Amino acid sequence: MERKRRNGEVLDGEALNGKVLDRKASDGKVQDREARDRKAQNGRIWFWAGICLMALMAVPALILGEDAIITYHDQLDVEVIGYLLHGRHLFSGDMLPEFMGGSLKTALTMPAPLCVLLFLGENVPGALLVMQLVGRLTGFAGMYLLSRELTGHAWIGGAAGALYGLLPYLPVYGLSLYGVPMLVWCALELRKGRHKALSYCYTVFFGMASSLVLSGFALLGLGALLFFWDLCRRRRPWHFLGAWLVLLSVYVAEDFQLLGQMLGWGEQLVSHKSERVVHGMPFWETLRQWVFVGVFNGEGYQELLLPVLLGAVPAALLAVWVLGKKKADFSPGLVHDLKYACLCLGCGLFLALMSALWDSSWLEGLRRAMGTLGAFQADRCLWAAPCLWHLAFACGAAALWELWRCCGGARRLAAGCGLLAMGLAAGATGVRVLLLSDTKSNLQKLRNPEYDMISYKDYYAIGVLEQVRDFLKEQTGLAQEEYRVVSLGIDPAAAYYHGFYCLDGYSNNYALAHKHAFRKVIGPELEKNEYLRVLFDEWGNRCYLFSSECPNYITVEKHGFFFQNYELDAGALRDMGCDWLLSAAYIQNAESQGLVLMREEPFETEDSYYAIYVYGFADPEEEP
Repeated sequence: MERKRRNGEVLDGEALNGKVLDRKASDGKVQDREARDRKAQNGRIWFWAGICLMALMAVPALILGEDAIITYHDQLDVEVIGYLLHGRHLFSGDMLPEFMGGSLKTALTMPAPLCVLLFLGENVPGALLVMQLVGRLTGFAGMYLLSRELTGHAWIGGAAGALYGLLPYLPVYGLSLYGVPMLVWCALELRKGRHKALSYCYTVFFGMASSLVLSGFALLGLGALLFFWDLCRRRRPWHFLGAWLVLLSVYVAEDFQLLGQMLGWGEQLVSHKSERVVHGMPFWETLRQWVFVGVFNGEGYQELLLPVLLGAVPAALLAVWVLGKKKADFSPGLVHDLKYACLCLGCGLFLALMSALWDSSWLEGLRRAMGTLGAFQADRCLWAAPCLWHLAFACGAAALWELWRCCGGARRLAAGCGLLAMGLAAGATGVRVLLLSDTKSNLQKLRNPEYDMISYKDYYAIGVLEQVRDFLKEQTGLAQEEYRVVSLGIDPAAAYYHGFYCLDGYSNNYALAHKHAFRKVIGPELEKNEYLRVLFDEWGNRCYLFSSECPNYITVEKHGFFFQNYELDAGALRDMGCDWLLSAAYIQNAESQGLVLMREEPFETEDSYYAIYVYGFADPEEEP
């Protein structure tokens, strides 16, 4: 009985120990659940704080409306007009009858075809505001998800996402820049077999709201390399391949006419690009430019980020090597973060290297021999690079954080100094980005309505060209489609915006015959100024009435300037079908050039940027 009691006591003790262990396990699960809940709560805070910041950036432009300051170079002067004209002729064949005497739609290829729907009502400020807001939100969310996925830290994801979402990219490019991080995140999720429906849907959306010739080629190329890498490692990422094919199909469907023109299918347009003169650039200088600055309109503002990163990552690698040699206990996350930081840096450097090589003087002869294909701008592949630079910076920061957590003494101090340097670089970059954005200019405009920068309303001569349109209607009884105009000292985009049919314009793919005909018109002015001659003859995208008296000014503000000796071939202009010349300044020698001023007083409003003079053409028999 005593033994049984003892055995019973033993059994009761074992049961008691089992209950204690079960309670500890239960407590551990509760603690793990609480830790996950806290982590999720922190992630939600960082995410929604970033979303609110992105939305806040749109408020100044929303308040100002048509008085907002909007970057006009490569936006109001060409891309917006492309959206408007495509919207006006969305289902009416392959031609844009207003544009440069009638041009194929490939003369104005939209960077984000889906966004043409926003311009159907021709509320351009509203459309641009929506595109900017959607772009910033997508950029933030994509970089947040991508950085958090790779580093495991919501605060790093929030900081990286905010910095990327604040980049002052032009909204007309849609998701070509802002949408890249989200596409990369979707690709990684598909490789893991997760979020399949969401990833496929976003891939289609990205393709419809981005440009093949800007970031598309680079993304498809990097995606193909990643797929073959997985095959070599005996992985079968079929969903990733499916998304790649979906993206390719969307791009081909959108740009079928342009691709056919490039590859020589069907009836061909002889593009003015066939006469573009390719000039090689110094390789090493170009490589440095592409890495630390980036390509025009696709800058990643990494001038401060990369030098700090390129100093911090090697230091962390050295620390890992030393710790590994000593078999010290360090976090596996450190190696993981360093691996992805190096991978992103390597991909970015690869794109920069290939682009610099293509643009270098070493391949200048080959590119000239290739004709139109030689005019391909490989540097546009660098539009995918900002995502890589910022992601590398986020992974580098995570590596230093892990190093700081797992080390002590001098190594901990060094890691802390590295984190401080990266934080300062990110902060300085954020301030610089804000100072260069339209948001800063619009805040200035709200504070001071007389702020001296050309606004959206100024650029498009709203309130002035309507008067010109009505005047010509009264004088001739003709509708706008029945006559043609050209602009001098006014960007032709303003005339297109108001429904005029023009012979001048900005295009990277119009007929070579039109360029030759227009050169006869502006030849006298081109011969006076070598800069203008090279600009038109060797590049030619701007088919404008250039003036040697103001070669660097496309827009001329009223009452501050007049043309004293402007020369053009009026007969050549009439032969092209021109009826009226709209000038932002008085032409003193108009009579000797065969021009007739239609009204002494210019068309203007009290606060308009332009004062527009309308000139007709003298009878050829009466010309001096």
